[in-house]
Amino acid sequence: MEIKIAQDKERWDSFLIQNDGSFLQSWNFGNFQEKEGKKIWRFEFLRKEQKIAQVQIQKEYFPFGKNLFYIGYGPCFDSRIFLKEKKKILILLEKKLKKIARKENVIFLNIEPKDNLPKIKEAKESKRRVQPQKTLILPLKNKKESIFENFHPKTRYNIRLAEKKGVEVQAILGTKEKMNFLENFFSLILKTSKRGKFKIFPKKHYKNLLSLENAILYLARYKEKIIAANIVFYFGEKAYYLHGASDYKYRHLMAPHLLQWKQICDAKERGKKLYDFWGIDEIKWPGITRFKKSFGGEEIIYPKGIDLVFNNFYYSLYCLLKKIF
Repeated sequence: MEIKIAQDKERWDSFLIQNDGSFLQSWNFGNFQEKEGKKIWRFEFLRKEQKIAQVQIQKEYFPFGKNLFYIGYGPCFDSRIFLKEKKKILILLEKKLKKIARKENVIFLNIEPKDNLPKIKEAKESKRRVQPQKTLILPLKNKKESIFENFHPKTRYNIRLAEKKGVEVQAILGTKEKMNFLENFFSLILKTSKRGKFKIFPKKHYKNLLSLENAILYLARYKEKIIAANIVFYFGEKAYYLHGASDYKYRHLMAPHLLQWKQICDAKERGKKLYDFWGIDEIKWPGITRFKKSFGGEEIIYPKGIDLVFNNFYYSLYCLLKKIF
């Protein structure tokens, strides 16, 4: 088995789509992370010149002038290989990254897998969580009428109410057009974060995300005023609802419910098979979770993250700080 640096975007994304990989491992999302100031590595694993796995790694900054490697919902394996071969791939990856870690001042590798990984003796259960561990995925194979009827009765009522009150939804596709509404989106998400008491990203983050061709900005208007906005990301057969914001002043119009319904309809019309609500947590986000669950779908729980340590002293310090803070 050999490991190579990936060079071909089409080959990379094609392998991901064929093996149900996450958009977090996609080429474009790696480019987005580079715009965010993170260094990216893309490796392919070959057996007799046949690709059997690939992984996209990003370097993230850490206190004390140190760094860490992070893999979000990866690696992506050929669906036909077994755990024994996956373990060989992870061991080979660890050896490769150990060499790079010295140069990049990295103290450990944090992996948040999408699927179960083989047990590795050196691996430690991760103390950090970046991506949601639990999500809700709505299949889009049925007719729209059938999907709609499976929503909670109150959700169906709210969607009809928004339409009756005159709320209109628009999908913004072009990069230039999306940038025209960046300020509107950021203003709304700022209000939403203060109301919900959660952290948001800097404006540049949303700008970089919306600059990707896979990202669509959905706007809900009432009498020409933008009262809600969402960002949806397309990759492969899935649509991912990543960010949402709304104006509390207009909550009686139920615009967020209509937005979700239009996004689901759009995803189905574009040939997507699944709609991912991207993160639920009854304890951390009870209101948001209740809202998302009202649209139905299947609850998915991802495996816990693991850490592969390159510097024991700084990793121990990191674990101690996690306990304190």
